[in-house]
Amino acid sequence: MRCLTLLTAALVLSFVATARADDPDAKPLAQEVLDKGAALFDKRDAVAMAQTYTEDAQLEWVEKDSAAGGIKIEVRKGREEIEALYRDFFKDVKDATTSKNTVEFARFIGSELMVIEGYFQPNVANDSKFHFVQVRYKKDDKWLVRSLQLFVIGKD
Repeated sequence: MRCLTLLTAALVLSFVATARADDPDAKPLAQEVLDKGAALFDKRDAVAMAQTYTEDAQLEWVEKDSAAGGIKIEVRKGREEIEALYRDFFKDVKDATTSKNTVEFARFIGSELMVIEGYFQPNVANDSKFHFVQVRYKKDDKWLVRSLQLFVIGKD
């Protein structure tokens, strides 16, 4: 009986180790995808940025409502509205900037979805960082943004 228990435990541990080895780590891939996104952001090309989203993507811009207090959420749906948001954002930027994404957490949900959480720094020359949560959908060889929540809220 003891031999059977040891053999069963060895097989289970072998299976668990193999399953973990076969499960790709999402965090390095997420960081790679977001590094490319930051480089694209720095080019200030609204059309190219919108192409990194699915056709039916949703972007939620979450910020403090200075007039009424509390939180205000602005929602953009679809590539067209998301492109307009980037176009509006880029028109006010005068100087060249270098942005950076930092992935804090990434997890695959099946083979076609990835959840990523982290911080976006629009300009590494200053300390402003904004928390984000996004869901990416794999289409062909690209990981497109399906949903993004960007929290444009500074520390109190």
